[in-house]
Amino acid sequence: MDFDHREMGWVTGALKLIPLIITAVSAVERLTTAKKGKEKQDEAIALIGDLVPLIEASIGRDVVNEAEVQGAIRKVIDAVVVLQNCVRDVVATRAGS
Repeated sequence: MDFDHREMGWVTGALKLIPLIITAVSAVERLTTAKKGKEKQDEAIALIGDLVPLIEASIGRDVVNEAEVQGAIRKVIDAVVVLQNCVRDVVATRAGS
């Protein structure tokens, strides 16, 4: 079986989204205190949409506007928020000990 690295370009592009997702979640958490849940998630999605043209250009296709990709990005956002909350709670618990 021959391996064509060009077929894996989407993986590289998807992995490039992770830091953008984390940055967007952090920015939304800092800047929007009045919004909750899906509203914050929508803000993060909008911010990612503003930042992602370079990634799409590097892989040669529009990925963020595909429904399946947006659904996956929302799941990653949820996971990032859960992880941030968990770390915050552990740090707070240790500080209180």
